[in-house]
Amino acid sequence: MVKTPGFYLHEDGRNDPHAELKATLKALFAPTIPGADDAHAACLFPARRQFIFSELNLAEFISRLPTPQCRAYTSWRERIETERVALIFADAYMGNPASMFGHTLLRLDSSADSKHTLTSFALNHAAQTGEDHGVIFAMRGVLGSYPGSYAIMPYYQKVNEYTRLDRRDLWEYKLNLDDAAIDRLLAHLWELDGVGLPYYFFYQNCSLRLMYLLEIADPDLDLVSNFNFWAIPADTVRAVKEHPELVDQITYRPSAARKLDYAFEQLTDDQSKLAKDLAYGEIDASSEALVELPEDKRAHILEAGYEYLDYLAQTKDLGEESRSRRYNLLLARSRLSAESLADPPRPDVRPDEGHRTGRYGIGFGQLDGVNYAEIQWRGSYHDLLDPPGGYLPGAQIEMLDLRARYYQDDDPRNGTEPDGGLELERLNLVNVRSITPRNQPLPGITWGAELGAQQHRAEEGQRALAGTTSAHVGSAWRFGDTKSGRLVVAGATTLRGSPDFDDGYRAGVGGQMEILYSRPLARLSLSAESLAFHDNKESWRVAAKTAISITSNSAIRLHAIREKDFEVRHNEVQLLMHFYF
Repeated sequence: MVKTPGFYLHEDGRNDPHAELKATLKALFAPTIPGADDAHAACLFPARRQFIFSELNLAEFISRLPTPQCRAYTSWRERIETERVALIFADAYMGNPASMFGHTLLRLDSSADSKHTLTSFALNHAAQTGEDHGVIFAMRGVLGSYPGSYAIMPYYQKVNEYTRLDRRDLWEYKLNLDDAAIDRLLAHLWELDGVGLPYYFFYQNCSLRLMYLLEIADPDLDLVSNFNFWAIPADTVRAVKEHPELVDQITYRPSAARKLDYAFEQLTDDQSKLAKDLAYGEIDASSEALVELPEDKRAHILEAGYEYLDYLAQTKDLGEESRSRRYNLLLARSRLSAESLADPPRPDVRPDEGHRTGRYGIGFGQLDGVNYAEIQWRGSYHDLLDPPGGYLPGAQIEMLDLRARYYQDDDPRNGTEPDGGLELERLNLVNVRSITPRNQPLPGITWGAELGAQQHRAEEGQRALAGTTSAHVGSAWRFGDTKSGRLVVAGATTLRGSPDFDDGYRAGVGGQMEILYSRPLARLSLSAESLAFHDNKESWRVAAKTAISITSNSAIRLHAIREKDFEVRHNEVQLLMHFYF
């Protein structure tokens, strides 16, 4: 709820709607003050005025209202002249906790912007975080201690920020809003100028605020009612798409990184090296290795080299020499008549067509000869064995992952086997992974972090629920004809806490390796991890996991695990059915 002073016309308007309505009516009927027309309530709250007289059937009283000259509002509306509105979805960005789930904004197109939307305005809602970073930034965002506000800016600025600096694809959903709806949207937006709204990363966030705005524009829309605890940006886009008449056209705008990656995919390894050598100035366009190639290949290498250098120049200062190299590359390319490299193809699955972000699962398994049934529930969002369509490749974000088991209890136990009955297997608060291959045009690091509680072995070999935090950092390489495979090698660390441990905690370091292969119909993970703990004990774990999609919102998983800790070895197999909601 708005807390900003001046938004309410009654001193207790935030808590007393009836008093606020009376104060608003009084202000709307108040006479204008010469020279202060813009301060009249009719100029400050045009949407409120329109709503009240429409909903209360007071049309016959409109003629009695003062008619102030709202010059500021009129001038603003002329500057933000809007004929069409589009919902924009920016892909997930793993470099910023607030953007890991993606982001949405609105684009306001004038009649002059219909063919060149980069000249449109963008309407963005974001938290005002100041200089906060890291843990403070994350905690304040979760607790809602930042104010959020709307801002209007040139759309090309957001396109440059997202597609070039953040490497994020954009999806543009043109909306069918009539003139009256657009008028209501802009009138309400004017009322919110300078107003701070409570901002929560997981609920009252950028995406949900835009849904409220669209409901105000078109009161017949129901976009918000199903969001009770959190609002994932992709889910809000899905809510819009569930109104088929609302979306007119969908456009895909690939990021500069995706364009660059696609350009290099069209080249052999030797040709890719030539393109990078051109970018770094190690060779020029007259190089013999380049000149002897067919014209079309020369053209593509020159284009790839230019795009690579131009991207690097966007992210760091390469000096005047790089500008000269870019000019020479463009000049050399202009002398060739070969066709330009094509843009990357549109992905087969849009963000709104991917699996839903909630998930529950049911299944059964066997741990050290003891049978069990398992139920799972995950609040959000995606892991690396979920169907990949519509999600950022190599990115995993899981929030609130709960798993409980019921073990068969009619066999004697030896102390290392699980006890019979109900048992909490896992309660993870967050599990994040980002895999960025080294062998791609723009390489990066691979990392992951996890926080929660899980079952682990204790000194006597018995199972104990322990608070667990772990992290890994390393490198990854992609492989396969379709680039669908990943080889991950990383250093790992973990800290576990439980009263069942002799010291109350266990700290370990080690390494891990994993082979991942992801396709729309099936995924495979083969992993191994070894850890050495501060208590001079070692553990290792090897696992094979596969997932097979049944529909876009259901899948089967099969896991086989062998593990050793405290000199106790155990085997586990599991079969699960996952449903996404």
